[in-house]
Amino acid sequence: MAQTADEAVRLPFDRELRERVGWLVRLRWLAGLGLVAGSGFGLPLLDLPVPYPLLTVVGFAVLGYNELLFLFGDRLVETLRSQRRAVHVQIALDWLALAATIALTGGIRSPFTVGFVFHLIVGALLLSGPTCYLLTAGAVALTATLGRFTSPVVGGGPTDPLVAVLEGSSASVLDLWLALSFLFVVTTYLATSITTQLRQKEVELAESEQSLDRAYHRMEALHEIGQVVNSSLDLEEVLGLIAEHATGLLQGKASAIRLLDRRGRTLVVGGSYGLSQHYVGKGPVEVGRSGVDAEALEGKVVEVRDVASDARFQYPEEARREGLCSMLCCPMRAKDRTLGVIRVYTGEPREFGDEEQQLLRNLANLGAVAIQNARTYGELQTLDSERVWFARTTHHQLRSPLAAVQSALDALPYAGLVNDAQRDLLGRARRRIQDAFDLIRDLLDLASAQRLDDREPPEPQRLDLALARALAAIGERCKAKGLAFDLDMNLEGWRIPAQSADLERIFANLLDNAVKYTSAGRVGLTASVRDGWLDAVVEDSGMGIEPADLDRVFDSFFRSAAAKASGEIGTGLGLSIVGQLVERLGGTVAIDSVPGRGTRVTVRLPAVAALAQPPGPDADATQAPTPVTQSSA
Repeated sequence: MAQTADEAVRLPFDRELRERVGWLVRLRWLAGLGLVAGSGFGLPLLDLPVPYPLLTVVGFAVLGYNELLFLFGDRLVETLRSQRRAVHVQIALDWLALAATIALTGGIRSPFTVGFVFHLIVGALLLSGPTCYLLTAGAVALTATLGRFTSPVVGGGPTDPLVAVLEGSSASVLDLWLALSFLFVVTTYLATSITTQLRQKEVELAESEQSLDRAYHRMEALHEIGQVVNSSLDLEEVLGLIAEHATGLLQGKASAIRLLDRRGRTLVVGGSYGLSQHYVGKGPVEVGRSGVDAEALEGKVVEVRDVASDARFQYPEEARREGLCSMLCCPMRAKDRTLGVIRVYTGEPREFGDEEQQLLRNLANLGAVAIQNARTYGELQTLDSERVWFARTTHHQLRSPLAAVQSALDALPYAGLVNDAQRDLLGRARRRIQDAFDLIRDLLDLASAQRLDDREPPEPQRLDLALARALAAIGERCKAKGLAFDLDMNLEGWRIPAQSADLERIFANLLDNAVKYTSAGRVGLTASVRDGWLDAVVEDSGMGIEPADLDRVFDSFFRSAAAKASGEIGTGLGLSIVGQLVERLGGTVAIDSVPGRGTRVTVRLPAVAALAQPPGPDADATQAPTPVTQSSA
C-alpha cells in the first residue's frame, strides 16, 4: 500500500523518539545525582539560606521516578499507546521537579530557571514544532507563577510580577520575567527551525530507504521468478509463484492468473494466491461478459476501484463475499499473442500508481514466457512421442518383409540344387538383408538417443549387469576372430544414473566397432570410478583412424575411407549414437587413435555411491559387484 505523507513524517519521528528516550533517561540520572550532591555538599559551602533537606528530597524524587521509567518505560508506552505520550509524561515530571527546585532556590531569579531553556531544546529534539511552542507558553506561565516565590536573599520580594505591574513595585522582577520569556521564545524558534529541517531530511532519507528497499525486493522477486521460469517446466508452480510475488510486491490481498482457452472465449485459472477454493472454483470467466478482461486482452492495464460495484466485473457478488475491493488487471502477452491476464486484488479501496502498473507488466511478461515455454515443451513432447512411434512402427513394418525374404533365401537350397554362382548371389543377398537389419536397429537407437530429457531422473544401475548381454556377445565374437578380450571393471559400491538400455547401447557400439575393425591382437574394456566419475576405456589394436577423420567420427552416417576399404559393412551411426547418449547423461567421450596401431575411446559418466543394503535373506543378491577381471583369447 502506498504510504501517506503523514505516515512518512511519523516514521522517522517515532524512530527518533525510541532512540532518544534512553538518552533522556541517562541525562536525568546526571541531573538527579547533581541535585543530591549539590544540596548536600555544594550549596552549603556557599552558605546560602536555602532548604537543603527539601532540595535533597527533590533530587531523590528525580532519581526515584527515573528508576521507574527505566524499568517500566515500555509498559508505560503500551499503557498510553503512544511513545510521544510517554515522553510528555516524562517532561511533565521533569518540569514539576524543576519548578520545585526553582521555588526552593530563589524563585524567578534562581539560576535553575535556565533549566527551562535546556528542556525546550530537548523538547525541540523529541517533540513536534507545535508541541514545543505549547511547552514555551507553559514555561512562560510557570516562570510568571514562580515570581511569587522570589527570595529576598537573591533579590526582590515575594511579589507576583503581574501584580507588580498593577501596584507599580518590583519592576526588576517583571523585567527578568520578560527577558526569560523572550529567551524561551527565541530558543524554541531556533531549535525548532533546525530540528524541522533535520526531520525533513530524515523523512527524505526514510523515503529513499523505503524506495530502495522496495526496488531491491522487486528485483529479488523478478530474479527468483526468472530463475524458476528458466529452470522449471511446471507451469502450475511458476504461475503460483508469480501470483504470490505479485500479491506481496503490490501489497495486495490476493492474485489470480487466468489463461485464455484455445477458442479465445473463456479464461480459466492457471495460478492463484490468497483466494479461497470456493472463489477459485466459482467457474470460468467469459470474455464476452467480463469487460475488465476484454479490455485487458486488448493490451490495456485496467484498474477497478470497487469490483463489487463495477459493471465490467462478471462475479461482483462472489468478490464481495471474498472480501475483495480494488483490482489491477494486466494482459500476459508473448510474441504479439495474448495468453491470458493477471489480476491483483486488495481488501480496501486503492489506487495503483504507475510504478505498480509497470511492475505488474513485468510479472505478466515473465508469466507469458513461462506459459510459452511450457506449451512449447508440451508440443515437443508430442512430436517426440510421434517420432518414436513412427520409428518403432517403421522398424516393425520393415523387419517383417525383410525377415520373410531372409527366410525364403535360407530355404532355397532345400528347394533344389544350387550352383556356385547362385550360392554367391544368395550370400550377397543375405549380407544386404543383414545390413538393412543393422541400419533399422541403428536408426531406432538414434531416435532413442535423441529423445527429450526424462522428467524423472533414471534409477542408478550396476554397469556389469547392464552390460552382461553385450559383454557375452563381444566375448563370443572375439573368440571367433581369434582376438584376446581383456575386461577389467573395478566398480564395487558404485552405480551409474542411467537407463540400462542406454548404457548397453553406448558400450555395445564401442565394442562392436573395436571388434569389427581389429583383425588381430586384442580388444579391451577397463572401468573404474574416481572422484565420483566413471572412467571407462574401450581400446583395440586394430586399423585405427586417420587424424583428419577424428573430428567427423561422431557425425551421423560418416564412415572413413579406411573403414569402407576394409570390407566391413557399417551404417556410420554407431559413434553418433554414442556421442548423443553420453552427452545426454552429462558425460564426455574422447577418441585417441594411431593409424595401423589401434584406437582408444574414453567415456566419462557421473557415478553415485550405492546405498548400503540392510542385512537380510536377500542381502547377497543386492550386494555391489566385486571387481571383474577377465582375459580370453
